[in-house]
Amino acid sequence: MIIHASGKAHLPGCGHIDPADIRAPLYGWVLAPSPGAWRRLAPSHPLRATQGNTERAAVSRCMTCDATQ
Repeated sequence: MIIHASGKAHLPGCGHIDPADIRAPLYGWVLAPSPGAWRRLAPSHPLRATQGNTERAAVSRCMTCDATQ
């Protein structure tokens, strides 16, 4: 999962993100999120980046990416 500064999570291949831009400090990411992490994303259950900008935490899902799940 790719985490933007806005707190929105995106999945690899999302059309909203230019792959060349996915780097710290703008983005953080989690290469192997736990099963169900995508569905659990919420302000009450944030997902903190483990790589890139590890200060980033996702609290919502990209609706375009969500439609693919």
